[in-house]
Amino acid sequence: MQKLVTIAVAAVCAALLVSDAQAQRRDRDGDGRKGDGRPGGNWVDLGCKDVSFFGTDRDTIRVGRREGRFKAIRLAAKGNDVEMLDLKVIYSNGEPDDIQVRSLIRQGTQTRPLDLKGRERAIDKIEMVYRKRLNFRGTATVCAQGLD
Repeated sequence: MQKLVTIAVAAVCAALLVSDAQAQRRDRDGDGRKGDGRPGGNWVDLGCKDVSFFGTDRDTIRVGRREGRFKAIRLAAKGNDVEMLDLKVIYSNGEPDDIQVRSLIRQGTQTRPLDLKGRERAIDKIEMVYRKRLNFRGTATVCAQGLD
């Protein structure tokens, strides 16, 4: 009988740990909810781009294949740090939205959500102006996500 009670207690503890871990992951990744708990949308992968090694450069992430309309975007760096200077979001109707980022994105991290003016417009492409940190530790990739 004591073994059954021990097993039951262990199962309940395991279930609580899993639930807590899921809540922490949701908080870390951002589930698109507003501060008051109302639904605010989901983060959708828009695309990635390998970035060059030296100096200031610019690249474009083509998003046009997506039908979604987005409220905000965020950028993540993989493989190396990237200093993001500016973004230009071009909507499907051709109108641009210039966003000054001026932020160092450390590898494995992401920017804060960057609000978009064109809340009711689909994104055609994202033009990035950036500098990759010169450290000779390999390549870097920048990925964009949109909050729908």
